[in-house]
Amino acid sequence: MAAHAEDVSLTELLGPLVRRRKLLVAIPVGCALLGVLVSLVMPSVYTAQTSITPVSSSSSGGLSGSALASLAGLAGQLGVSAGVGTAIAPEFFAEVLKSRELLTATLESRFKDPGAKGSERALLDILDVDGDSPQVRMNRGVRILTKKVKTRVDRPTGIVILEVKAGNPQLAADVANQMRVVLNSFNLERRQSQSREQARFTRERLAEAEAELREAERAELRFLQANREYRGSPLLEFQAGQVKRAVELRQEVYVSLVKAHDEARIAEVRDTPVITTIDSAVPPDMRSSPRPVLNSVIGLLMGGVFALVLVFLLEQRARAGRFPAPEPEGFWQPPVAASGRDAPARQESEPIEGASVR
Repeated sequence: MAAHAEDVSLTELLGPLVRRRKLLVAIPVGCALLGVLVSLVMPSVYTAQTSITPVSSSSSGGLSGSALASLAGLAGQLGVSAGVGTAIAPEFFAEVLKSRELLTATLESRFKDPGAKGSERALLDILDVDGDSPQVRMNRGVRILTKKVKTRVDRPTGIVILEVKAGNPQLAADVANQMRVVLNSFNLERRQSQSREQARFTRERLAEAEAELREAERAELRFLQANREYRGSPLLEFQAGQVKRAVELRQEVYVSLVKAHDEARIAEVRDTPVITTIDSAVPPDMRSSPRPVLNSVIGLLMGGVFALVLVFLLEQRARAGRFPAPEPEGFWQPPVAASGRDAPARQESEPIEGASVR
């Protein structure tokens, strides 16, 4: 009995699929073909990739602490922590690559126009960005380029990977390489600017420290001239120690400021790259999207699911048409009057009260 129920349920399950097998095949195949057609109609997109890594202090030719401190100040303005002692955090460069200032500089850079061979135009013009004013146009260009740029950081190695999408493989590679160049110039300019400000500050403080040192030395000289034989007197020896310590303190401050000023002046003109290029971007051989095979597989799967749902709904509708819903129970129904043809038969079949049956 259980086997019979199982056969019936299996038959009920597979029956609709067998009866509507053409529908189950036609819809997924049609969706797969639609995915291929959409892939052929959509514009091609190519992705170029370049990878960089921060330069550590040891590999940058003894990068001074002032230069690293200036870069750390820039990182703090962008909300990214940068290690001052060893190297700038890779996340700092990943954020700078997506900053508005760097994207604006990239949009203003000139590239070979894929539509007109031999001519160069600004990336903003190549992307055909329109706007009512230059500011609105640039804002739209930044939003468009932001969607085409992707950065990620490989934490174990500290490598920053930049990916740029474009409709032309050569343009994608050129934009990625230009962003890397702009990034390096961006950091060099700000490092030199920070060092320039630090050199100005240390120069002013150095003049003050030198004046304080000369005043402390003159005070020591006056004390020695007034007290040629101060040894043996506790009070004079105490005053001599005070004067000597004041001169030593001013000397330490002066020497420290001289070193800081020299480092700032060196960092002000230093053009050492802040990043090391691991792989330059090259024009990709294959487009990254659309992918006809992937889209056809997705269309096939989605079409299969849709076909199963459609078959289920059609079967439910067909069953509802063949088997109407039963009358609800629990309600009183009036008796149906017998027709004249059926009344004599009923009377003959029912015995009359008081009559004897022979």
